[in-house]
Amino acid sequence: MSVSWLSALLCCGFPPPIQDSVPVRVVATIPVGRAPHGIRFSADGRLAYVALSGDNQVAVVDLRRRKVVRRLAAGTTPLDLAPVGPDWLVTQFGGNELIRLSDSSRRETVGKGPSLFAPRTDSVGYLVSEFADSLTLIDLRTGRVQSAFSTGKRPYPADVTADGVLAFVPNRTDGSVSVIDLLNRETAATVTVCPLPDGGALTADGVSYLVACGGSNEIVYLNTASFRVETRVTGVGPRPFSLAMTGGGRFAVVINAGGSTVSILDVAARRVIGSVPVGKKPIVVRAHPDGRRVLVAAEDGGTLTVLETVPPPPRRPGGAKTKVLMIGTIHQDHRTSTRFGLEVLRSVAEGFKPDLVLTEIAPNRFEQARREFQETGTIVEPRVSRFPEYVDVLFPLSRVHPFEIVPTAGWNAPMDKFRRAALARIEHDPARAADWARYVAAQARSDSAIRAGGAVDDPRWIHTDGWDRAQSIYLDVYQSALGNDLGTGGWDIINQAHFANIAKALDRVAGQGKRVLITYGAGHKVWFLKALRKRAEVELIDPLPYFH
Repeated sequence: MSVSWLSALLCCGFPPPIQDSVPVRVVATIPVGRAPHGIRFSADGRLAYVALSGDNQVAVVDLRRRKVVRRLAAGTTPLDLAPVGPDWLVTQFGGNELIRLSDSSRRETVGKGPSLFAPRTDSVGYLVSEFADSLTLIDLRTGRVQSAFSTGKRPYPADVTADGVLAFVPNRTDGSVSVIDLLNRETAATVTVCPLPDGGALTADGVSYLVACGGSNEIVYLNTASFRVETRVTGVGPRPFSLAMTGGGRFAVVINAGGSTVSILDVAARRVIGSVPVGKKPIVVRAHPDGRRVLVAAEDGGTLTVLETVPPPPRRPGGAKTKVLMIGTIHQDHRTSTRFGLEVLRSVAEGFKPDLVLTEIAPNRFEQARREFQETGTIVEPRVSRFPEYVDVLFPLSRVHPFEIVPTAGWNAPMDKFRRAALARIEHDPARAADWARYVAAQARSDSAIRAGGAVDDPRWIHTDGWDRAQSIYLDVYQSALGNDLGTGGWDIINQAHFANIAKALDRVAGQGKRVLITYGAGHKVWFLKALRKRAEVELIDPLPYFH
């Protein structure tokens, strides 16, 4: 590196290393071998397996001893690896195959130029082939190809949403991102983002896909619901190439492949807060399973740098219980009901005086709805606008009452599309006639039990254990007969997704004595109440006194 080259970088806005002022620090720099790339971890997190494309090996690094303890032959130009049982599947970038680390004669054919797997690996590996313009799904129980999808030109490593529904693939030549709906097996969108997108990562909350733009030295925030570019962040280093989340999703470590640093991005603030020196030409970054460390492979430096995120101060244990009021809503029927109209909902919210309201709004749709209401007083965001309890009650009330609206829905459009198609297919499949008949009969029994107990729109009946038991007649059969066919839209799976977000919100305010109102469709109420009763820090509030 020449002095003039460094001066040119500094003059053009790339931040110098300021490690002391950022919450990420170097704890080790380990020589590993030539041209390290992909990094994976042993099940206990003690070992890092590093693909050395320049040595045709995988280096096994003991992270406690901070040294290479083994070297394994890994074919030709290995760029990455993924676990297959006790073995490892290794990409061969110079060809079109994957090999087994324990036996290189066992091969699986994929597209030409297989490079890096997505960071997320469970039972499926998501692998891009750079010169075949494809994304391949690998069954990591067998090591065999499941399916493949077309991408744009020269795809770089993908990232996949936590539910496995959407894959985001940066296409370097096209300057775009392919959004692939893995559930419905189609391309959901192709979005022009920036010159030479080299990599990207989803934020911890799944709201945004962050694109590392190597041709414009910026980070682009792409909304995961609208697929629109929302923010462009400058101030990163030369040729941002890839990134990984750390610190519970508070920060992103951005690789600057044109130099020898990583930039630290404050994800929520959407700005670079500093940089940290690592090896020459950093190329791959992977988050350690412990959530505190990230590892950076430097291609020209031949090193593995271990970075650690400084944790926030620990929360004090104990404190006052969170008071939770669970209200089951009836959506569009609130506009016509004489018993459970919008004015009743308004009265409940005003009477309870919540600090937070947890809503059936997906996190990646909330900001658009909030912005629309703030600017125009109306909401046209297609999903949120369907809920009168929010459009006509909650958002208007937020102008005069100081509560926080928290989006917690695990819903997404591909899931809904797949679920609807699956239900239609089962209904007309003679082989599933018995299951469908059980489902229809359960609906009828459930409806009959609800009508026998009271008016279907009476909130004092809806918020009783008897109503929950009547509703469960249908919901239990819906899950047992059809749940396995509905993908992420199955009743248990979607409620798990909803409640995971609810739990995060409750964790955030635990011990503070906050008042939390939860508003979801009434059918979800029985599932949520069971989960809420298991939380020792929660005090459930009887809803009946709020319905006069």
